[in-house]
Amino acid sequence: MLTQIKEKIEKGNKFLITTHISLDGDAVGSVFCFYWLLRNYKKEVSVFLKDNVPYKYTFLPQPDTNRLFFKELPKDTFDTIFVLDCGDLHRIGNDYEKIKSNGFIINIDHHNTNSFFGDINLVLPDASSTAEIIYDLIKFLEAEITLDMAINIYTAILTDTGSFRYENTNAKALHICAHMIEIGVKPAYVAQKVYESHPKERFFLLGKVLNTLETHKDGKIIMAHITKDMAEKGYSLEEFTDGFVEFIKEMDGIEMAVFIRQIENNRYKISMRSKGNGDVSAICSLFGGGGHKKAAGCYIDGDLDEVKKKLLGVIKD
Repeated sequence: MLTQIKEKIEKGNKFLITTHISLDGDAVGSVFCFYWLLRNYKKEVSVFLKDNVPYKYTFLPQPDTNRLFFKELPKDTFDTIFVLDCGDLHRIGNDYEKIKSNGFIINIDHHNTNSFFGDINLVLPDASSTAEIIYDLIKFLEAEITLDMAINIYTAILTDTGSFRYENTNAKALHICAHMIEIGVKPAYVAQKVYESHPKERFFLLGKVLNTLETHKDGKIIMAHITKDMAEKGYSLEEFTDGFVEFIKEMDGIEMAVFIRQIENNRYKISMRSKGNGDVSAICSLFGGGGHKKAAGCYIDGDLDEVKKKLLGVIKD
């Protein structure tokens, strides 16, 4: 499979790279690293992101502005399209059907819920992150890892392992990050940008969210929510509440954390985390979402009370 990907890279000239909506560190870091890899091969490379890059990842070395497309897919045809860190093609956004006729699709991912939608599917659920798989591909290609690539790889692995706190943290992830540091990555700088550069609005919203905390199932489930009317005008709920589910997961004694964020009237984004044996990816897959056993997400329609009732019904079952 690696040989097939190598042939596609060497023989092709025009490439597109994309990933899932609701961007996280692994998605952004993997895409930007892969962009620099292909650019070092002197290829014509475009990047498509349905959503804007979250503020805490804007420091990452990224594509030239004329190569970075948001919201709408480029109308060109490509030799190969790389879809990274994406469990299902529909997760790239509303235009996902169009991409099927735009080029040969290579799917590189580490989610155990991946639907193997590509013409080539390099899917390794035991990998800590998609960036770990890309690192192996780079080593197979015998390509140089530049500092721009290293910063993206390090940030992707750091964030997808929860700063090396999650169960997907493995010796290989630590080894790769050590290698990135040898190349020149500064861990303190990356940590400051990712974890210590939040806007003040985030903390105002956190206070409101904490007032919504409720427990279920004898205190084993913690749940919180944010609605549009709880935020001041102009607040970005998606950006400013990112990671809140991790915060409430820290409560002692709980087995599952649920954060519910309003997207629009009667539509909510669900973020779930598990500390016990519960498989939140199995729960989210019932609503058309997915992810990992310990971290997953989905969307549910209905008013807030209906959404909570649907979730709790499935969790208790």
